[in-house]
Amino acid sequence: MDNFQSLSANCLLFDFASRLGSLEGYLYAEEQVDKSYLPNWIDNIDHEFKSLSAEVRSEIQSDYLALLKKVRDLLHKAYGDQDPDQDPNTAKIDAVISRIPQ
Repeated sequence: MDNFQSLSANCLLFDFASRLGSLEGYLYAEEQVDKSYLPNWIDNIDHEFKSLSAEVRSEIQSDYLALLKKVRDLLHKAYGDQDPDQDPNTAKIDAVISRIPQ
């Protein structure tokens, strides 16, 4: 992540979008999902969103929120409606969602 901050705004946006899209696609393969990857993946997406300019964040915020909710729904589908205290990935995605103005 050290080189992350030196990327251009367009590269940051592309990297962010590709990570988020990859996470969504990864969760569709329910049987093959390794939950150990998810905490860092979610953290990286959250960090990258925060690293975007305020103008870009504002412009894509509703789409970002919709995709985060889709990821949360896929987690629920794959692992059931577990108590967020028992499923750290669901708790993490819920925390990210709650920080975004709706």
